[in-house]
Amino acid sequence: MNRNILLLAIMAALTGCQSTGPILSNDNSIYSGRNSVLYQVQEQASSPEQAMQMGAMAYRAGAFDQALYQYLRAIELDPNSYDALVWVGRIHRERGNEHLAELAFSDVLRSDPDNAMALAEMGLLQLAMRRPGDAREMLDKALAADQKRLGGSAAQAPNGLKVDASSPLRVYNGLGVLADLDNDFARAAQYYGLARQIEPRSPLVANSQAYSAYLAGNWAEAETLYRQGISFDGRYEPLWRNYGLLLARMGRYEQALSTFEQVEGRAEASNDVGYICLIEGKLDVAEQFFRSAIDQSPAHFEMAWENLRRVEQIRRLRQDGLGQEGAAVETFAVVPREKLQATP
Repeated sequence: MNRNILLLAIMAALTGCQSTGPILSNDNSIYSGRNSVLYQVQEQASSPEQAMQMGAMAYRAGAFDQALYQYLRAIELDPNSYDALVWVGRIHRERGNEHLAELAFSDVLRSDPDNAMALAEMGLLQLAMRRPGDAREMLDKALAADQKRLGGSAAQAPNGLKVDASSPLRVYNGLGVLADLDNDFARAAQYYGLARQIEPRSPLVANSQAYSAYLAGNWAEAETLYRQGISFDGRYEPLWRNYGLLLARMGRYEQALSTFEQVEGRAEASNDVGYICLIEGKLDVAEQFFRSAIDQSPAHFEMAWENLRRVEQIRRLRQDGLGQEGAAVETFAVVPREKLQATP
């Protein structure tokens, strides 16, 4: 894909900008005054290295629009700045802009097929898009590149692998998630152990390890790992969500409710606990939590109303002799898109 067309697509998704290439526009109808983000990028970043540094600072501060502009500025100053384009793709991946992320990573890999950062990010993107075969191909290539850097071999992976502080944490974590998808929990544990060596206090890895233990049926171990991960970083939302799932599955509903409330409101937390009860076929308990969610937010919480209707539908099915198994009701339940999953 033409680089200018790619960057135009990225800019358009960000701002609705109507420019014709990667050159950052001075169009006053979109950006005006010295306080505009775009003006600050043009004024401050005089070299690609400086733009990369400013992008990294903005990213760490959570200013993702600013970070994107800084990385685009780096590309403007150096069209061969593949690291900058990988960062553009990474931010779009994390924001759910999967198409733009894929375009960015593909552009890098077309010019530099062995770019370890792009391979890793493309693998994680494919994993998030539920393309495990493509994800494995990319992550295996990234793994091989890291092992080559360390003078090792990935031929017998995960046996005999080496890691250091510069190894890509998310590659090893992602390979663990892929192993979990294959129900190969022992293999997953090996990859998570390597990821722990890279960053011992990673909340990402702790969440994945805990979810793996949960999938394997080792719920006590999973609870220990979730609590440990929360002690590493209590701001990491997937830990709270998955821990709440575990507590609800264990029948500790009030604790689950309090856990979900760490990252969402009471009404949404009640709906989530009700959802878990519903997919387990515990209709009376589910109804209680859905009604609680409605009481908390009667006018605005449509999911709980919808799930309450599902409860009544399933009851009628049961009366007719259908849907006796708890797992059979899962397709009826309504929850937000990002709920209750390991995060690669």
